[in-house]
Amino acid sequence: MTLLPSFLGARNLFEVGIGISGIYDTQHAHSGSSFFDGMSSGENWTIGVGLHSRLSIVNLSLLALLPTGTAGEQEQDALSIRSTLSFDIPLVTDHLYMHLGGGLSTDFSYGDTERGSDVRVNGRSVSSTSFNEAVSSSTLHMKVGLDVLLGSAKLGMFYLMETLATWQGLVDEGSWSQLVQTSGQNRVGIQLQLALF
Repeated sequence: MTLLPSFLGARNLFEVGIGISGIYDTQHAHSGSSFFDGMSSGENWTIGVGLHSRLSIVNLSLLALLPTGTAGEQEQDALSIRSTLSFDIPLVTDHLYMHLGGGLSTDFSYGDTERGSDVRVNGRSVSSTSFNEAVSSSTLHMKVGLDVLLGSAKLGMFYLMETLATWQGLVDEGSWSQLVQTSGQNRVGIQLQLALF
């Protein structure tokens, strides 16, 4: 119990930062053995831009993923947002932390229509989708990572697993089991984050 205050007090209690990530993102289902097969192809990599806030050991982050070169022919990717709530676990206090968490995966795309491009959120037209519907139709993801603190900077690596569950689906009987079922569209990333204050 006496070690807990030192864990919590090793860093500033509150922090806001920005970050940039290089993310391996194939956007296709793969088995475990073939997951890394496309790492040498540039079209399977994308850039992520993030905004992060931390209160003690609780982190809230928004990660915007830019489109990759693997978009389908029917719809073109516009932007993917990963909203994550995670917790820091100190492995070497003030130097090395593991973070565990999960959150919403919200995807925006352009669908071709006769009248031109139609912006879609999670496959639905934005013009006919409320904010609540966009949130409830977003799939859930799990995230685990390691962060090395370098002064006001943080260098990290993370694994993001996309599940089959949606926020709305969790209330349906038996659907909670989809939280541990991967869609196969998982990502590995390297991130550099700078604390603003």
